[in-house]
Amino acid sequence: TELEKQVSNRTLILEEAIQELEKTKKDLNNALDKEKELNELKSRFVSMASHEFRTPLTTMMSSLSLVTKYGEHNDKENQVKHVSKIKTSINNLTDILNDFLSVSKLEEGKVENMPEILNLKTFISDVILEMQSMAINGQKLIMEHSGNETVSLDKKILKNILFNLISNAIKFSKEGGLIEVRTQVLKSTVKILVKDNGIGISKEDQKHLFERFFRAHNATHIQGTGLGLNIVAKYTEYMNGSIHFESKENKGIIFTIIIPQ
Repeated sequence: TELEKQVSNRTLILEEAIQELEKTKKDLNNALDKEKELNELKSRFVSMASHEFRTPLTTMMSSLSLVTKYGEHNDKENQVKHVSKIKTSINNLTDILNDFLSVSKLEEGKVENMPEILNLKTFISDVILEMQSMAINGQKLIMEHSGNETVSLDKKILKNILFNLISNAIKFSKEGGLIEVRTQVLKSTVKILVKDNGIGISKEDQKHLFERFFRAHNATHIQGTGLGLNIVAKYTEYMNGSIHFESKENKGIIFTIIIPQ
């Protein structure tokens, strides 16, 4: 009958409205959970960063006063030693700030992959030249490139990836160590390799390497946020790429990133 038809139509409309309300509720809960997770992340990071800031700042203050003291006594050797400590502390502070900014952008979805034409060999050379000043007592950064030099990649994302991997290599390698950056442009992919001969990572810790805030058991004495490699993995994902590594404890680590063209 007409009445039954009207009741059936209205029931259908009501069911659709209920489904839409359930979906809206679910979306809202997901958004609230994500906001809660982001706030917890920021709180944890601020708490950790405030703690991590103290050590380099204390070191800088102490070394600055000693640089002045040794300068008065014309003690060049000790002056150089404490200038090096100040430089390392500044690098640590820079790392913490960069990690904080990157995590915020990634979590808030403010990162966009915007490729542009660039000369990869020149780009990598410039990054290495910039980062050589961060190297610790005799550490050497070298690069090697093969294949076509022209690629289409997002400069900002690529620089963030390189900055994190190279600064980690510097941080976890010994004085005088060699850090290699190799790039290769193939027909449909770009391959970036960063290799060091530092402390490496144990087999037990390797499964956690890209987790947020993870610190390997042999790296707890070295300053850091435990966010760098998690950030690299997320940036690589934004470029539709993949990241792989090989490592043995005390034998260094090799990171390989493959990005499609």
